[in-house]
Amino acid sequence: MTIKCIVIEDEPAAREILQRNISQCPDLAWCGSFEDPFSAQSFLDKNSVDLIFLDINLPGMSGISFLRTLVKPPLVIITTAYPQYAVEGFDLEVVDYLLKPFSFERFYKAVNKAKERLIPRSLNGQSHKITIKADKRLYQIDLDELLYVESCGDYTTVCCTDKKLIAHETLKSWEEKLKGHSFLKIHRSIIINLQKIDHIEGNMAIIGKHKLVVSEAYREQLITMLLGKNLTHIG
Repeated sequence: MTIKCIVIEDEPAAREILQRNISQCPDLAWCGSFEDPFSAQSFLDKNSVDLIFLDINLPGMSGISFLRTLVKPPLVIITTAYPQYAVEGFDLEVVDYLLKPFSFERFYKAVNKAKERLIPRSLNGQSHKITIKADKRLYQIDLDELLYVESCGDYTTVCCTDKKLIAHETLKSWEEKLKGHSFLKIHRSIIINLQKIDHIEGNMAIIGKHKLVVSEAYREQLITMLLGKNLTHIG
């Protein structure tokens, strides 16, 4: 599937970066760039797109205000230097919130989130379940039920909503298994389900009764990712 996208960005250098990033993604088709919301609206009146890369600080109307005017908006990825608008953006169900300057890796992660919304897994052949071997049995684990994975040498504790399993797998193998899903490494020994985090308190990620250590090396990435989640608190 080809994702048709446009860029709404008033800074020439930022537009060039976005267009270059888009050109490196085989699933993206760049359909145009616009310096202000009004010229973008004229284009959208005559053309359909799947995804907008939208700056917030724009001439004439902010990106957030423009987004509110769209009756049936396409998917939107916010690109901005202003983190204080994150909550507003996600109230409007944007796909992701990229804080400038962002790396291509971070950009591509946002694109993958958009792909997840556009192509439901039930339709593109991907499964919500994974198979693991634990306690001499094979288990089918629904990713929506998986809270976190914690390593202990060559073994990992797999914590789900209804059970805990000990699997003879390394954390590295879990990183590969969970790639492309809503999971993030928050410590050298812990991978967490971002969808299940209640809040961040100091250096702890809270999932229900579970308190998981977030190491300093991963904290910034975690906070950035969680700007897209409906958390009760980020401490």
